[in-house]
Formats: sequence, structure tokens, C-alpha cells
Amino acid sequence: MPTNFFQEFPKVDYKFGDNEQFVRWQDLSVYIDAFDQMQEYGAFYMDYQIPNSERPDQVSMKLYDTTDYYWTFFLMNDHLREQGWPLSNTMVYSQAQRYYPNICIVTNGIFINRPTGLVRPLGVSPTLTPGNYVRFKADNLVGKILRVDYDLGMYHVECDKLPTKSNQMVSIGKDEGEALFNGVEVEEQFITEIDATNIVRRYNQWDAPHHYEDAEGNWVYPTYDADDPHVMDQNSVTTRQSVSYYQRLIEENDIARGIKVLKKDTVEQVVDEFKQLLKQPRN
Repeated sequence: MPTNFFQEFPKVDYKFGDNEQFVRWQDLSVYIDAFDQMQEYGAFYMDYQIPNSERPDQVSMKLYDTTDYYWTFFLMNDHLREQGWPLSNTMVYSQAQRYYPNICIVTNGIFINRPTGLVRPLGVSPTLTPGNYVRFKADNLVGKILRVDYDLGMYHVECDKLPTKSNQMVSIGKDEGEALFNGVEVEEQFITEIDATNIVRRYNQWDAPHHYEDAEGNWVYPTYDADDPHVMDQNSVTTRQSVSYYQRLIEENDIARGIKVLKKDTVEQVVDEFKQLLKQPRN
């Protein structure tokens, strides 16, 4: 993506890393608000929807018959400066798996304390909380709770893989939990099971519900029984209402595709003025 853009920046003395010698280099801290002002005048720009996989230099070539003006897109659009260029659809999928590599366990909103048999709402459990360890016994897996979304009855858990056989998630003592989590064998007689909650659904984190929406786009939540211990009805929300973490990234990425671009008959005028401003002395 060759460009002459940075050649127009004023130069300053700059020292790279531990190098003792200063060198003359473009002052990249320069920021001129000329492009922000352009957004107030519709005659200078138009709306553009970035197609899937189209790069900045390709957009510049399509609109202006040169790749030299790709940088104007970033100065014209705050969200591009802050978030970067929209990803391709395949890259969004890869990004979702990187951002959300853990698992999610959806429960019925209650737990049973193994030593006493007492059944209570999840919110009062002292051990089914972030930082504590849980066991999926039938899968021979141990995980660490990262976060709890009580409104959804859902746990975010760091675990080697998704448990498929266990029907309960059970908190265990911290010492044995930490040992098992780190691959150290612990005899069954030394494992203390504390609070157990039923597993209703299980997801890879990237595919788990971020929230649920009704037909009007309003967020909705699973309902509870009115009577104690207030069992959560996960069937009161459906997969059709679910917006996963992956879907949310897709939506955010699609929104980022809408940008403002300088019109072809004004781009040279605006860029020339911008270059002149760059050459003006700074206070």
C-alpha cells in the first residue's frame, strides 16, 4: 500500500528505543482537524459501504483511481481511527474464537449445597463465584470460574474443553481445585464437593448468548419462579432470540463498514489544503 502521505508531515528529532542518536523523522503526533470539519459539509463527502474483504487501498483505487488517498478514510471516520478497518467475515470468525476461548454453562439459577442439602438461588453461593474451581465429574474436567451473568444464569469458565457428559457443575475445595486445574492428580477421597448446579445448556464461549432480544430488538431475560428458591426457566427464552458473542462481533463489524469518504471531485482540493496545514509552524 505505497503512499506519499507521510512525506508531507513535518519532521522532528526522534530517538528510537535505546539509540543514543536522534534522527529526523516525521512527526506522527500531528493532528489537523480539517477532516473533522469536512464532515459538517455534505458537499465534500458521500456515504460508502465497505464490501467484505475490501482493503483501504482497493477502496481508494475504486473511488479515486489511485491508492494514495486510503489514509483519508481514517481521518474522515472516528471509528476507523479507534477500531481499525473492518475485518473480513472469515477473520471475524477467527477473532471471535480468539476473544472468547472459554466455555459457558447455562444453569437453572439455583444450587444445592452438598453437605447440607439446602437449595438456594445461585447469587448466594459463596463458592460458585469467580476465582473458584468447579468440576464436571462425568467428563473428568476441572475449570475455573471467570465470570457469572446472574441475569442469564450463565457461567463463563476456563476449561480445557466443553463438557458433554456431566449434568451438573460442582464447586470443589480451592486447594484440590487448583491442583486438578493445573494437572496434578488428587485422590477422590480428598476432593470436597460443595455447591452443585444443574447444567441446562453448554456452549463454546464464542457461540454462547451475549443476550436475548424480542422481535423489536429489546433485551429480554429468562423468567424466574415466584417462589423460593426462584428456579430460572431457560425455556422462557429461545435460540431464535439469542444473540451470540460471535453474532455481536459480526453486527459491530458490519456497522463499521459504513463510512464517509471524500467525493472524487473534492478529494484533491481537500488533501492539498491538508498538506498546506501540515507545513504551517506549530506553536
